[in-house]
Amino acid sequence: MRQKKKVLFINYSLHSGGIEKSLVTILSLFDYEKYDVDLQLFANEGLFLKRVPKQVHLLKPLFPPEYRLNIRQAFWALLRKSHPLLAVCRLMVTIAGRRGTMGERLGRMWRTERHFVKPASCKYDAAIAFMEGQPIYYNITKVKSHIKIGFIHGDYEAMGLDSKTDRSYVDRLDALCTVSESCLASLRRVFPEISEKCHVIYNIISEKFMQSMADEGEGFTDNFSGLRILSIARLSEQKGLDIAMPAIAALKKQGFSFRWYIIGMGPEGGKLKIMAEELQINDCVFFLGERANPYPYLKQCDIYLQPSRFEGKSIAVDEAMVMRRPILLTDFSTASDQIKSGANGLIVPMSSEGVEDGLKMMLTDGDIRKRFTEVLSKENYSNEGELQKLYALIESK
Repeated sequence: MRQKKKVLFINYSLHSGGIEKSLVTILSLFDYEKYDVDLQLFANEGLFLKRVPKQVHLLKPLFPPEYRLNIRQAFWALLRKSHPLLAVCRLMVTIAGRRGTMGERLGRMWRTERHFVKPASCKYDAAIAFMEGQPIYYNITKVKSHIKIGFIHGDYEAMGLDSKTDRSYVDRLDALCTVSESCLASLRRVFPEISEKCHVIYNIISEKFMQSMADEGEGFTDNFSGLRILSIARLSEQKGLDIAMPAIAALKKQGFSFRWYIIGMGPEGGKLKIMAEELQINDCVFFLGERANPYPYLKQCDIYLQPSRFEGKSIAVDEAMVMRRPILLTDFSTASDQIKSGANGLIVPMSSEGVEDGLKMMLTDGDIRKRFTEVLSKENYSNEGELQKLYALIESK
């Protein structure tokens, strides 16, 4: 019997986002008879921590909880906890992150943080950075591993990342994975020199698990008799919820009976709630916060709405397809990788007017909602076999 290989997964945290959900799904399906698995997070926090399998060894976080506070709170809290060097690091990182694109900020922040982060304590057969930015940088500079793998879960050219910074890191990976053919094409345009090292591993969906979770929870409890629209998204600019707000206001003025429910947390939450107040749609827009089990809501909603500005391959959309919900997407670059507009959902222009027109069609036409559901019901969306691709990369040397 061969000795188990030692594998390290690296991510920021396990908050309730699509990437975190994808990572937890992989860990729940991983072959622990062949692999010993460590999980290194920058912060050991998030709704999905409790879903990490018991076979996974959760390492001490790279940064203490106080590091994640705002700079004024973090600086003094770190000093009180006898972390003076990390207090200085946090201050320097704040200054480094004040200007430039997201990618430029990530690069400058890591160039500071790397001096305060200890290397991984043991050597691995494979180390997998499950997200772009610092997880990949940490994998390259702080981990000793026979195989190094990175993931970028989106359209690189739309994400605001910095190829000048990233090139020196991705060149040193043995494999760079992404989640759709469109995202793969984007990576190969930006990094043609590593084209052969770029791979697609689709987000892994377990239909059996989702259906069982949908039957466990309660879902909506407001006894509303109209149509329910649902979005599951981080409350960030990327997800385009602000694009949909004026559309919701216009449809309310036209007398449609519906409610829009939003599951998720994020930095734009405050702005979105103010926007809902200003548009006088508080009575039909409901922010539900994080939900460890969103599947009862997916099962019970009438329309799933994803008005994103850009995506890789949205896990929430995949899950809406598994639950056979009529889907409305804006025309972000990878939307057509997931649904065929007019066949099993609608793709509309990325504007408030586009969302309004699409929702109006789906709210008024019960037949089109029924047809989308019937088409979706004929497909099998489970793809647990995608995990074999990751095993192949781990075993490639």
